[in-house]
Amino acid sequence: MARLFRSDRRPSRILMALAALGSLCAAAGFQLTAFAATAPPAPASLDLHAGYDTSITLSWPASAGASSYDVYRGTSAGGEGSTPYTTTTSTTFKDAGLGTTPTYFYQVSAVNSGGQSARTAEDASKTPPPAITGGSGAGVASGSSLVFYCKDAQLAGFDWFQTLTGWFPQVLGSSGSTSPNQRVVDMAYSTQGTMTFLNVRVPSSGLYTVDWRYAFQGGLFPGVTNRQMGLAVNGAVVTRTERFPITGSFDTYQHSFLQVHLNAGVNTVSMLAVSDHGLSRVDQLTVTPATASVPSGPTNLTVTAGKGTVTLRWAASASGGPTSYSVYRGTKSDGEAVAAAATVGGATTTFTDTGLTSGHTYYYNVAANNAVGVSPDSNEIAVTVL
Repeated sequence: MARLFRSDRRPSRILMALAALGSLCAAAGFQLTAFAATAPPAPASLDLHAGYDTSITLSWPASAGASSYDVYRGTSAGGEGSTPYTTTTSTTFKDAGLGTTPTYFYQVSAVNSGGQSARTAEDASKTPPPAITGGSGAGVASGSSLVFYCKDAQLAGFDWFQTLTGWFPQVLGSSGSTSPNQRVVDMAYSTQGTMTFLNVRVPSSGLYTVDWRYAFQGGLFPGVTNRQMGLAVNGAVVTRTERFPITGSFDTYQHSFLQVHLNAGVNTVSMLAVSDHGLSRVDQLTVTPATASVPSGPTNLTVTAGKGTVTLRWAASASGGPTSYSVYRGTKSDGEAVAAAATVGGATTTFTDTGLTSGHTYYYNVAANNAVGVSPDSNEIAVTVL
């Protein structure tokens, strides 16, 4: 019975000790508080994709700590109201059965037990997409930007582009997808494909951001994680190594952009294929005035193999003020990982990669970074480790 008595008294002693601790804290001016969950941060961005079935699909990056997301919708700027239109645990939402007349405005906030984040910046879209503006069509004004909508073929929903010769014209002709008066071909399977906008009209000469919205997964090229494409302006090739990292799905869109000089009046902007595994799905080109530029791409990447190591060297970016360089590594051509293997300072043009497997072949390229974004890639180089 004595043991039971002592056991029964122990909780009372603990409670008395806690009460005494509370009294001491109060006397000393301290306060015991419970830790509460904090609201998550707002999603970093919001992207809208208008479908030909009069739907609009929203997508946004995940917010750390969020358990759900509130979607707000309105038909005028700032008119989303205070009541969520819907709530979802996903980072995408398809708003179906919409009218063809209004413009729909959206915002998204992240939610958890600690509360609700601020909303994303407002984004707006009509549905279905406007008439195709490729070729000689003019862009659709959106604020200070011009948006050009790419021709969407009826072959599995992929975009197809002008080519030079061959490529089964009897099949392609049935798709109804044309770049004005030319044959078309999926850039994913042709080194000759181009997509050209002939009527990019801007009010003044200067620096502009050329932004492509695209999507791709592995498809017929498993292991390819970066489908490089070329960019030409007014007939001059700006780069053949613009980065288009894998998005993971043909329905998950990302943006790749560069800054270029455009002339006042009409300009021509072209995307061009540089390999037989280029992009398949590109649905928008957006042209916006810019005040600063990403760096130019580093050049002349070379490599020296060592025992379990390789040393890379490159020529610094000629313009754009790089603040760092990212080194990308893979085990097949254009299979460099989306995440950089290493990042070095903007004044550094060499990197030694260690801990590699002797006898294995690795592929590398390098890109420059600054506050605006990421440069085109350097040349790709392959090396077999000693």
